Amino acid sequence: MNRILLADPNPTLRSALALLLETRLDVQVAGQVSSMESLICEAAATQPDLIIIGLKLPGEPAKNRLEVLRCLAPRAHILLSSPQPERASLAEGTITFLCQADPPEIILQTVQNLMANMPDRKISFV
Repeated sequence: MNRILLADPNPTLRSALALLLETRLDVQVAGQVSSMESLICEAAATQPDLIIIGLKLPGEPAKNRLEVLRCLAPRAHILLSSPQPERASLAEGTITFLCQADPPEIILQTVQNLMANMPDRKISFV
């Protein structure tokens, strides 16, 4: 079972996403956090397979947080999410992007496709 860490400043969004993922996919939400500081600690402690990060998460810029997360949770795939489709995040080393405004089925399909392509829970970032 894949473990997912959710990081977003909106508690309603985190809870809804956790419920959607755990009830519809074979995953465990390993934690939910609302700040960069909490994300760093939780990622190191839980070693998730996938980290879904809200692009508006308070803290350091996205590029800095990705570098830190790669060191602390090297197995984790990183997926950035935002209310707006900001594809520029792909250039910062994420595997894919999730638009929070997408319908639940698209969100599920995005996460499911990403997990299906996880090579033995290892990752190489460009």
